[in-house]
Amino acid sequence: MRPITCLVAVLAVVPLTRVTAQDPPPVTVGTRVRVTAPDLDIDKYDGTVAAVRGDTLTVGTVQVPLASVTRLDVHKGRKGNVGKGAIIGTLVGVPTGLALGVFYQQACSNTSDIGETCLALIPIGAVAVGLAGALVGGTIGSLIKTDRWEEVPLDQLRVSFGPQRDGRLGVGASVRF
Repeated sequence: MRPITCLVAVLAVVPLTRVTAQDPPPVTVGTRVRVTAPDLDIDKYDGTVAAVRGDTLTVGTVQVPLASVTRLDVHKGRKGNVGKGAIIGTLVGVPTGLALGVFYQQACSNTSDIGETCLALIPIGAVAVGLAGALVGGTIGSLIKTDRWEEVPLDQLRVSFGPQRDGRLGVGASVRF
């Protein structure tokens, strides 16, 4: 590659980047975070930020170079699972109600002459037990809390420069979406 072409390529890319090694991530000491750094065999390590210095993030007792961090999530509180619980309760309750309705409909048909009235027990059982299941499932789901995480945007474009084997300068770029 000609030197002028290399210079034009570098000058075209550099304004789009920022020096991220010197910029601390938008987290402060005491923030609960989840760090992923595959180069260091760290996968979703959960802890509290103890220090942020230059190009190193200290989470708990683990020091992680910012250059090796591929994902950083910040804890945003806990949430209940009312909706999931209600759905699961309904999915369990409706078939149970249908089965009970069929059972009682057969028992009712054997003991009386009102077959149509007994036939109504099937949908009534499905709706009643389905609603009860939704109520019980929603209540249980509200008691089960899960963590909410928000991803911290890291640098979108990294540019690196380095010497090649033949003595020339090489330019590398990686884009993150």
